[in-house]
Amino acid sequence: MKTTIYTFIFLLCIIASARGQLQEHDNLIGGTLGFWAHKSSPTFGFNYENQITQAGIGTISIGGLFRYWTYTDNYSNGDSRKYAFSSFGLQSNYNFNQIGDGKFVPFLGLFVGYNNVNQTYTDVTKHGTYETDISYSSGAWLWGQAGVRYFFSNNVAGVARLGLGNQDFYELEIGVDFKF
Repeated sequence: MKTTIYTFIFLLCIIASARGQLQEHDNLIGGTLGFWAHKSSPTFGFNYENQITQAGIGTISIGGLFRYWTYTDNYSNGDSRKYAFSSFGLQSNYNFNQIGDGKFVPFLGLFVGYNNVNQTYTDVTKHGTYETDISYSSGAWLWGQAGVRYFFSNNVAGVARLGLGNQDFYELEIGVDFKF
């Protein structure tokens, strides 16, 4: 029993003293390419994070996020409706930065922002009869995310992120983050 307790305390000391890749006050900035399941539409993104504080085996970050994607619904009568989405807001993540040698950094987070939707209907038939479909509207956007960064060097990391949100949005993103 004593051996188990001493081993546990020893492991906690090693974890607590490990230097992770991300530290307090580090900044991350990067771009992403996302794959939205709806209409196979690519999503282009931009992220910023500041590691505000060390908390246990990770850092808590706060930052901004921007996403843009577009797709077109084509109807049997020749008409079409084009959607363009622009989402921006604040994100906060918990980065598990003290795992192993610190190159592998999983994270969990939440994004709160605004999703602006523009729709353009093209009436080819000129009959004024519009096809109805799912109609999106602008509004508050809530998104949960889970992902992982792998630091190839001290300042460059590959990132993969899975996001789930309201407004029929769920995607997988890949990208690169730069630490400064």
